[in-house]
Amino acid sequence: MWIEFQAKMGSFRVFSIADVEKQFPSMNHMNLVRWQRKGYILRLRNRWYAFNDAESHENIEWLSANLIYAPSYISLHTSLSWYNLIPEMIISTTSVTPRKTNNFSTPLGNFDYHRIKPELFGFGYVLIDMNASRSGNGNSRKIMVATPQKALLDFFYINSFYNSGKDMEDLRLNDTELAKIVNKEFYQYLERFKNKALERRIRIMTKTYGL
Repeated sequence: MWIEFQAKMGSFRVFSIADVEKQFPSMNHMNLVRWQRKGYILRLRNRWYAFNDAESHENIEWLSANLIYAPSYISLHTSLSWYNLIPEMIISTTSVTPRKTNNFSTPLGNFDYHRIKPELFGFGYVLIDMNASRSGNGNSRKIMVATPQKALLDFFYINSFYNSGKDMEDLRLNDTELAKIVNKEFYQYLERFKNKALERRIRIMTKTYGL
């Protein structure tokens, strides 16, 4: 049973009980409990699992973050670090969601979710390809990730305590990369926030970094 399960579910990398039920309608859920005990699969949170070799797959944490608390997309510190806008290595995987703020500690790491208004959620992200599975069948899953512009705006929207030039300097933003993204698209996104306090923080940021 395990061999068949692995063959059918391998391309998912991260899967829910609902995913399993579609592939194996009559399978006893206790199999998942037994395979977890044997170390074949990892339990990420209620009703969500990953294969035990998940850590060897690039972006598995991001895919997991998208799936186990949906809808959400990768943003904030994780995205800013990925786009080389901040120098810090980020331990937790950070996302935004229209749902309530939440966090989960999983075998793949910590996942932090920050709430934004639903009307601010539906724009400013891209879909990137998850690595194809080892089975070689070419299947790929999509991961939702904020654009650099949206990640920066999400960051200042949620972290409202950045209110001075000194605060901005302490962030140590990469001014070369910053100059590339503070563009027409950036200000179009900013306008959609309809938030005067955020606009003020952005003015302080652009002045601090000479943009």
